[in-house]
Amino acid sequence: MIKKTKAEITKCILHKVANKYNSGQNAFSENLIRFDQESYDLMLSFLLKPFLNLTQSYRFSHYADVRLNELNKYASEVFKDENTFVEYSKNIVNHLYEQSNSAQIKTGDVIIVFIEGIDYKDVLTEAIGIFKIENKVDFFQSYLDDDNSFDVVVQQGISTKKIDKGCLILNTSDTEGTIVFSIDNNNYDAQYWIKNFLSVQLADDDNSHTKNY
Repeated sequence: MIKKTKAEITKCILHKVANKYNSGQNAFSENLIRFDQESYDLMLSFLLKPFLNLTQSYRFSHYADVRLNELNKYASEVFKDENTFVEYSKNIVNHLYEQSNSAQIKTGDVIIVFIEGIDYKDVLTEAIGIFKIENKVDFFQSYLDDDNSFDVVVQQGISTKKIDKGCLILNTSDTEGTIVFSIDNNNYDAQYWIKNFLSVQLADDDNSHTKNY
């Protein structure tokens, strides 16, 4: 379980991931998102709230050597040098793209953040967050038309109510490896996010023992 009392987003970027099964192409940002205070506060709460009550955690895995796990490699490089954040955020999206091996896998926005001050077991650490937004919501946008009257138009945007898929990779580890938390609220393909993209397994702790029992 984590706490966000002192958490701070220091880097945030948004890319778009396609589906290679449908011959789509990823679209990348070159610059970090620049927040105003209101949008920053909303984004911080939106991204971290789903993890605050999670007790189940994961560890990276690989059939040969866990150091070869793609996300483990990328996260390790960013933790060593924050200046590589934008470069490796693109690698993360490309890795996600490579897992879209069926038409069922949805395209979407990918928000990647670097967070400082995550409280894990009363120790402050850094984290890399990866969030995939698969579903947009309709909303009415009001505007002033040419006749100086107000009208509305339907637009689509990201709901602040629920993250579709997300993970937090902490810059801390135990005897089993790097601590990873994950959520998947659109579990239409259980293998896609946990097994193929993250390639993680449940930590060997009391929570997993209880679940297995």
